[in-house]
Amino acid sequence: MALPSILDSARQYLFADVDRMAAAGVPATTINHLLRLRDIYNYWLNFPAKRDRDIVAELRARYGIGDTTARDDLKLIKILLGDLQKPTKDYMRYRTTVMLERAYKKADDANDARNMVAAAAQLAKIHRLHEEDERANVLDTLVPTRLQFTDDPAVIGLERMPDFRKHIAKMKEIYWVADTEDVSFEEIDARLDDLFKPVPGNVTAATDTGGISE
Repeated sequence: MALPSILDSARQYLFADVDRMAAAGVPATTINHLLRLRDIYNYWLNFPAKRDRDIVAELRARYGIGDTTARDDLKLIKILLGDLQKPTKDYMRYRTTVMLERAYKKADDANDARNMVAAAAQLAKIHRLHEEDERANVLDTLVPTRLQFTDDPAVIGLERMPDFRKHIAKMKEIYWVADTEDVSFEEIDARLDDLFKPVPGNVTAATDTGGISE
């Protein structure tokens, strides 16, 4: 069985306790890698203005890893943040949210109600709080499937057997026994190879097309 990729492991255990990961059979090398990703993931959340090269430099400085490994970690972290190779809407929405939250906090610290309202309005806009929840609308239109069990074979296109319940009861009387009993058997003194050996002359050589003629 193939080992899970580091990305799959990160999605499952990025914030899990080390003991839990060990109990789940996660290899020690993978655990150490996940701890490194977790550290820099949290670092970037705290400093969202940091650019890619800053994160690579931080990885190299903290863990003494090479540039290639650091860039691979950067890619994993960006995927975990909602970015795959290029900024996606989810990733940019996350970054904008962080910046607006910082702007709101600064306005709050300065007792600037006007900018507090402006930051809150922008947050509501990027998260489309003024729109109805599309998922909720879809759920409202779903109709639960009602299952009805039947022993009528006509529902699958088969003809109904007349008095089939009586037939079943009769078959049970004939064949059904509640107890089992040992039966004797006799070993056969025979070679299976001889039993299944083709009789010479019955099969001719295969034709050029791969078929067999008799």
